[in-house]
Amino acid sequence: MSELEPPPLTPLVDVQERLPITLFDDVALAIRAGDGLIYLALSDICAVVNLAPSSQLRRIRSSEDLVDGLVRAAVDTGYGVKEQYFLQLELYPLWLMGVNTRKAAVQTRGRLQHLKRYLIAEVYAAFARLAGLPETSSRAIEDLHDLDQIGGALADLTVRQQEIEASQQRARQAWKDLDARVRAIEGHTEQVITDAQRGYLYTIVQAWGQARAARDPESARNPYAACWATLKVRFRLSRYEDLPMREYPAAVAFVRDAYRQLTGADLDIPEQSTMDL
Repeated sequence: MSELEPPPLTPLVDVQERLPITLFDDVALAIRAGDGLIYLALSDICAVVNLAPSSQLRRIRSSEDLVDGLVRAAVDTGYGVKEQYFLQLELYPLWLMGVNTRKAAVQTRGRLQHLKRYLIAEVYAAFARLAGLPETSSRAIEDLHDLDQIGGALADLTVRQQEIEASQQRARQAWKDLDARVRAIEGHTEQVITDAQRGYLYTIVQAWGQARAARDPESARNPYAACWATLKVRFRLSRYEDLPMREYPAAVAFVRDAYRQLTGADLDIPEQSTMDL
């Protein structure tokens, strides 16, 4: 078995929805599985921090906490349906906390480091709340006997976790209601590209990035960042999903032209209404 061959216990999930999202100025593919859980493409979240997916795959498999959130999913890449690895969204912060950010791009590194410090502080704050301790710092604990509270608090954790899980269904419905309200508000502003158009744009930029990597080995680790940056500069965007619908044809033509200039061939990926599955 090669290092990239999926082990027997890595589940294959059905994709109910897919949507490319902006993550630290790069783009990552998000999917929703049949059980309602959301996952992020491993190759994309690794590209954000300029890490090799193969090494992160080994790290996830060796982690008892992360491995349960690792799945495979078959997605349409524009060149056919291929299986990719995805990590459960709830475990993305935990994965990120263990990432070495030194290889990340300079403009991204500072924000990643800030986010990691914030996550660490939030984890401690959650632990302190559970134990009835000050959330700011251990310096605020005046008496070491206060630590005796930890044992009882941990014993209550199971009950509290069950209550949280019982509320997840209600939270999902609330999220759907909020999403509908947001979409209604957005309807009064300039219309942006649809989910299907976001999916197609993601697909052709991926193809452009692959072509760039094949011709420029130095960019092979993260061949897509420069492509996304070029596209966003051209259309003056901070997030590509904010592209106005009226500019969508021009954006597609821009990517196709860039691909043609790079390869000398046309980009043979037809636009289909199923791109946002």
